[in-house]
Amino acid sequence: MAGRALAPLILFLPLLVMAAVAAAGGEAAGLAMHQDPGYDSVLGGGDGGWVTVSAPRQQQQQQQQKGRISMALPSTTAQRRHSGLHQLPASSDKNNTIANITGQLGGSAFLPCTTHHSMERQVSWMRRRDFHILTSGTLTYTKEGRFQVHHQEGSTQWTLAIKYLELEDAGIYECHISTGGGVVAQLVRLEVVEPKAVIPGSGEHHVQAGSTISLTCYIQQSPEPPQYIFWYHDGRMINYDRERGGVSVEVEEGGRVRTRLSLTSATPADSGNYTCDAANTRPASITVYVTQANQIAAIQPRAMDGAGCLKGAWGLLGLALLMALLAGHH
Repeated sequence: MAGRALAPLILFLPLLVMAAVAAAGGEAAGLAMHQDPGYDSVLGGGDGGWVTVSAPRQQQQQQQQKGRISMALPSTTAQRRHSGLHQLPASSDKNNTIANITGQLGGSAFLPCTTHHSMERQVSWMRRRDFHILTSGTLTYTKEGRFQVHHQEGSTQWTLAIKYLELEDAGIYECHISTGGGVVAQLVRLEVVEPKAVIPGSGEHHVQAGSTISLTCYIQQSPEPPQYIFWYHDGRMINYDRERGGVSVEVEEGGRVRTRLSLTSATPADSGNYTCDAANTRPASITVYVTQANQIAAIQPRAMDGAGCLKGAWGLLGLALLMALLAGHH
């Protein structure tokens, strides 16, 4: 009877041993995982097993290292400048003051920037078109000699001066002021206009010989009067033509600049192209025709004689046709 009772136990004994070994191996693996320096913590589960709840320590160390690097980056304009990172934070047009400045081609423009305190020295000017830092403090960071900051010691004004304006200079410029609370941006929109000369009329001017040639030219889109205005006859400047004589040039400045050219006792030699040209201005031209009075009178009789001859020819032709018809009836 005892042998029969032990027979089932003997049959299941290998299975029990294998289960015990497997359980011991799982516990050992869990303990090894718990003791592995590559993991931070392992919590015991409700079923007696081990559940990992954190990433490997190596990955966490890498993330912490990245965090240290990002925190080490300078956050202010002054810190970036001292660390060699000459970059300014991008600014939005919202909540920023915008000033509009108009400059004339070839002239100068002055872009204003005002700080709240005279002790604020970290002021930089940047051109938004290419994000180029033009100035930092009183130093200039461009090879072009056309840009310069005007600032007096103790003043709150940091004015960017641009001379010899070009059409490509138009656009938005940013003045960045580094304060204890961050960076404040002041925006200036610069418009560069090209003045143009305009001579009223159809492009042609007819006068009789002996009369006075009078031409008027207006300078439009000019924020300030041009430095000079010259008149040219067939490419030759005649403002001070003493050889010809009888030439006068008047310039009037007001709401718009106007110049008037007068030539007395016109002759056919005065015919040709006349150009009004001013400094940094698109020129305008007109063609003048000077005709002798007797030539005009001579042209008209010849025209009348030609018309009379034509009428006579048509009359003779009609008479011939009438005679032919009458002869046919007879």
